[in-house]
Amino acid sequence: MASQIAYKDKEVPTNNMQFSSLIDFVIQVGRTTARTPDEERYVDRMNQLNETEFWPGRGIQIEDDFPDIEEQKFWARVFLDTAREIFERRIGIHEHSFWQAQRIWQAYGAGQLFVDAVRDSDRRWLPDSRDYREFDIVVNKRDP
Repeated sequence: MASQIAYKDKEVPTNNMQFSSLIDFVIQVGRTTARTPDEERYVDRMNQLNETEFWPGRGIQIEDDFPDIEEQKFWARVFLDTAREIFERRIGIHEHSFWQAQRIWQAYGAGQLFVDAVRDSDRRWLPDSRDYREFDIVVNKRDP
C-alpha cells in the first residue's frame, strides 16, 4: 500500500514502510532541534499523529493536517534537515545503503512541499535549515 505527503496537486509518494521510517526520523530530528516550547509541542503533535492517525495508506495532506503557518515553517526546516542527517549518516541504519537516496529525496521533497505551503502566504520566506544557513555562509560570505 502507498502513502504520500501532499500539498495541493504536488506529492511525494512513499510506501507505508518508507512513510513510517520517514516520520520516525523527522520526529527524532524535530525533538533534537526544537528551539522553543511551541516547537516541542509540534513534535509532540507529530508523534501523536504518528501513533493515532497515520495508518497504512494514510499519509499527510499539509493544508489539512498542518494548517498553522508557524508549524509549517517548523516542519519545512525539520524535513530538510532530516534529509541532511540521512546524507551525513547521522540518522538511520547505514549498514546497508539501498534506502538512503530514496529517503533523502522523500525528506527533501516533503520539506519543499512545506516550503511551498508557507510561501503561499509569505513569498519571500526561506527555511532556516542547515543547508540554507551553510549556503548563506559559503556563497554570501556571511558570518555563521
